[in-house]
Amino acid sequence: MRGATKCAARLKQLIRSLRTKQGKVGRSPAGDVITQMILGIFSRNVPESKAREALDRLRGLVVDYNELRVVPAIEMTEMVGAFPDARLKCEDLSRALNKVFAHEHEVTLDRLRGMSKKEAYEYLEGIDGLDAYSRARVRLLGLQQHAVPLDEAMWAYARKEGIIDRRCSLEEAQAFLERRVPEGEALEFFALVEKQAWTEMGSAVRNGEVKRIASIPPDRTARNMLRLVAAGRSTIVTTTEPDKPGDKEKQDVAGTADADKPAKKSKKAAKPKPVKKKPAKKRKSVRKPRVKAASRPKTKKKAKKKTKKKAKKSVKTKSKPTARRKPKAKKTAPKKMTRQTRRSLKRAKSA
Repeated sequence: MRGATKCAARLKQLIRSLRTKQGKVGRSPAGDVITQMILGIFSRNVPESKAREALDRLRGLVVDYNELRVVPAIEMTEMVGAFPDARLKCEDLSRALNKVFAHEHEVTLDRLRGMSKKEAYEYLEGIDGLDAYSRARVRLLGLQQHAVPLDEAMWAYARKEGIIDRRCSLEEAQAFLERRVPEGEALEFFALVEKQAWTEMGSAVRNGEVKRIASIPPDRTARNMLRLVAAGRSTIVTTTEPDKPGDKEKQDVAGTADADKPAKKSKKAAKPKPVKKKPAKKRKSVRKPRVKAASRPKTKKKAKKKTKKKAKKSVKTKSKPTARRKPKAKKTAPKKMTRQTRRSLKRAKSA
């Protein structure tokens, strides 16, 4: 973060001044982790007293948090009543409770108490509907781990006092304060800053003049949906418009009227298609072998002549080996003499 050294010096001065103004502020964290998660979602831009009122209304209408998980977000908003961003917060709460149930097979987060800080942080990051403030609140007030949550009023107050950079995000601001505030003083710091921030910045938060803590939308990319389907945890919620009272009667009347009428015959009756016969293949004409006529009995003279001819053919005359002729030398045309050769011949004769 930019200007970290200056912000750290201002932070020390702010803690001293708040201690002198307000004195020691005690705050006992609630034991139930799910309760702190719900309060974290409801108290983003609302004082904690108002968030607890909304939670008490929900508790009065359901048996436990498992039943609250099954309640649709629309009905939950009606149960909460007049509350800022009620519909959006109820949707986040419904997604968070269903995600916890998918992991734990019950609506509880007591297993996080035995985890390390890093493991609990990664687990809470995987829960849908929880923003950075809600996760830090669960860690500090539910699990009693070191964290510094900042709601909208506290975030605006910290920027105003200069203990964080104005351009940094909420997660960066919380991480910086976690490093600078000692581990044993995180709960006291949260109580001091929360009280002072809502007295000074409460009206600005109600009028929407400060930076908002955005709700994390559900990840509905194709890759994530395929992963959920493969894991068997995908819940597809389809909302259908309620049927109008006259629609069902119309359907019933139409159904009875159609049943009374005889079925009309179609103009074009389905005729069976004629089966096309394949043309017969032409057979190849096979020629019959000619039968030789019966030969007449040969006379004695003709038989003797044939035997003599066969005997002559059988006697092979040895032919003398022919001498190979030598190839005649090819006559080559006399080469034409150049001027240089002529001069050289003349010089040789004269010498």
